[in-house]
Amino acid sequence: MATTDNPEAAALRQVRALERIRIAAIRKSDADARLRLLDPIFIYITDCGELYDRASYIQSVRTHQLSYASDLELTETDHRVDGDVLILVGMMHGHARLESDMQVFRNRSMRVWRARVTGWKLIAWQSSRSERSALAAHGFPA
Repeated sequence: MATTDNPEAAALRQVRALERIRIAAIRKSDADARLRLLDPIFIYITDCGELYDRASYIQSVRTHQLSYASDLELTETDHRVDGDVLILVGMMHGHARLESDMQVFRNRSMRVWRARVTGWKLIAWQSSRSERSALAAHGFPA
């Protein structure tokens, strides 16, 4: 007897596969692969409060003003599915270069995906310093 996924499980499986593609593209600084995953209304807020729309994000990647090291890890600790919207919550670990500054990060991360006619697209990504990483940035033990 064959089993079929319920719609939420199928959506989660599809988005997780896209997240793996996105993480590989981020590690390789592949702007074109990332662009294919981003919705036209995409918005990204860094842990420092920098705001990027789709065009400025891709431009920053292409010019290497924003780049991530190969040690980037995006984990999933929770998720929510509501129809055509899927939210992934987790941690973001690794190194990034924002303009000329190399940063080490250990942040909370939220990614919001939405089902479109062309497939699932990333519409929002926010990175927030966790309390532990904020303490470590100020010299306190993490």
